[in-house]
Amino acid sequence: MAGTIAIKNGYVFDPLNEVKGERMDVFIRDGKVVRELSASEMDNAKVIDASGMTVMAGGVDSHSHVAGAKVNSGRLMRPEDHYKCYMKKTPLT
Repeated sequence: MAGTIAIKNGYVFDPLNEVKGERMDVFIRDGKVVRELSASEMDNAKVIDASGMTVMAGGVDSHSHVAGAKVNSGRLMRPEDHYKCYMKKTPLT
């Protein structure tokens, strides 16, 4: 059956349903998560082995890159970017 996926043995995180890293299977039929698949659906399902992996809804990547004004200002103060800009020490610095 097209559009049927079984994600097996992953560590599932689903805060809405209070699932906190339990090792379990997730079944998808026509783009929607379902509780289970019939035997015939399982025979034709695309099976993904998620052993040792994290499974979560919408979990494309667990980090992001932000470039807001405050972040950019903070980057200007990073000492590793100014090691070549040596300034003589003064009573103030």
